[in-house]
Amino acid sequence: MKLFYMPGACSLAPHIVLEWIGKPFELGRVERGKTREPDFLAVNPVGKVPALIEEDGRILTEAEAILLYLAEKFPDEHLGASPTLEARYEMHKWMSYLTGDVHPAFYPYFVPQRYITDEHHYHAIREAAYKQIDACFQLLDRHMSDRTYMVEDRRTILDAYLFVFCRWGNTLPKLFTDYANLHRFLTQMANDAGVQRAMQAQNISL
Repeated sequence: MKLFYMPGACSLAPHIVLEWIGKPFELGRVERGKTREPDFLAVNPVGKVPALIEEDGRILTEAEAILLYLAEKFPDEHLGASPTLEARYEMHKWMSYLTGDVHPAFYPYFVPQRYITDEHHYHAIREAAYKQIDACFQLLDRHMSDRTYMVEDRRTILDAYLFVFCRWGNTLPKLFTDYANLHRFLTQMANDAGVQRAMQAQNISL
């Protein structure tokens, strides 16, 4: 397998999961601003990371789909949901929330130029985006109030994904320690050996 990633992007989540799985894989680094270059568009025509090339040449894209794929491909690692209807629902509910609410909330904050060309409005866009990010973090902080992991009291693919967004949140103006439970989770994950290997490989820190 070969994972195409951008340092610190959402592709960090499948990178962490691959470290947890412990099977051989390669990395393909894509520099920021280079996802629309012909070489990478040949891998993923959408021009986004992550992209995962399987041994048979199949190309998998979209972080959520890759995470769920890896959990199913390596069931012995127990990184997916338990085989009950309720557990699968919880897994998909939170995966959908992270993908559909949390991740998009950061786009206008980090890249307001995607939405408007007038730089004078960037600050207002970032302020509006931060309100959405804060609302997401408050909900997640409440969810994690009595939990070590997102679901089932064990490490799953959801934790790798949530770690990415907590790490992003750690760079925002509001002190991340204000989200006490998420900050505890961030610290816990930062001490995980697989997380540390992935961050070292990507040359990133908290």
